[in-house]
Amino acid sequence: MIDTLKLLIPIKDELLLKKLEGNLTRFRKEDLRKGETIFEFHSSNVELGSYRRNVMIKSSQNPAGLFIECSFAKYDRGNNVEMIYPHDLLPIGDRLYRELCEHLSYALPSISTWPVYRLDVCYNWLFASHDEALYAMDFIQRIDYPRKKKLQWDTSVMYQGTAYSVKFYLKGDEFLKHDFKEIDPERAFYLQQWAKRILRYEVGLRRVYLSNFMGLKNVYLSDIASDDVILDILKHYLDKVFKYINAKTTETAEVRDILRQKFSKTKAMRLFQFHQGFYFNPEMKAMYLSGGLDRSTIFRYKRDLKQAGIGFSVGETKGILEKLVLPSPTTRFELPEDSDNNSMQL
Repeated sequence: MIDTLKLLIPIKDELLLKKLEGNLTRFRKEDLRKGETIFEFHSSNVELGSYRRNVMIKSSQNPAGLFIECSFAKYDRGNNVEMIYPHDLLPIGDRLYRELCEHLSYALPSISTWPVYRLDVCYNWLFASHDEALYAMDFIQRIDYPRKKKLQWDTSVMYQGTAYSVKFYLKGDEFLKHDFKEIDPERAFYLQQWAKRILRYEVGLRRVYLSNFMGLKNVYLSDIASDDVILDILKHYLDKVFKYINAKTTETAEVRDILRQKFSKTKAMRLFQFHQGFYFNPEMKAMYLSGGLDRSTIFRYKRDLKQAGIGFSVGETKGILEKLVLPSPTTRFELPEDSDNNSMQL
């Protein structure tokens, strides 16, 4: 349920900060014509934890101190297919604190004094198959979220804002692209078999909004180290997204009539066939995605259906929403220890 965190190590002593910056790499950009410095900072990606995953360290003048940012799941487990519970956050933070002190050769202020500047919380819905997870992803991609910028890709959708963002994506595709090659091949293959059945829901909260949401001037690890607190955050934003589901178009005949009114006879028939095949025939959909239709064509057909006002069928809405609940009886945050004996069960 916890993934990425960005924390500020508050250090106001400029001489000490300069000393600690000696452990980092200097980045500087200048305007050569004016002889002015555009920006300058010190930063480094260091490998920490048993799995040697990256932790970003960056100096800051305002606010004064060092920022650290990393996936706590990757630091603790070596991957973020598996999730960590909020109640595990404090011992993981203590371990990270000790390693950072050793890396910087300095006893840093207690991690209990480090305010949170970014919090990414997540949830895994585990489906019976990759096709079922893909069907759920297609369902969510048809939802619009007013006052949020909607960014959509083949297997993901993000509703982006300045204070917070909500994202849904198929974990298998994301893991294969970004982390599969970073870990032991045997372990990576096992994780991939599990990840391809996961639809991940993720909320990213920035500092000011997080503080307002929780009613605190500063939010610290101890404030978010509660399963109930994080589950409440996840439920809050899931409800915000799902309330914009348009279920007004319910019957097959009605879909056909709307398309005939909006488009030429040929295009209406083409869109109707795509609508029925893509959303209600798993075999046809698999054929489309495996090359039966170009990705650009699939995107265009989806856009045309949306612009025509084609919503969800009642049965379709009920069937998906019954599975996309929090907490879900089908979710899992951890893999069995004996992966060889359980790989076929996942």
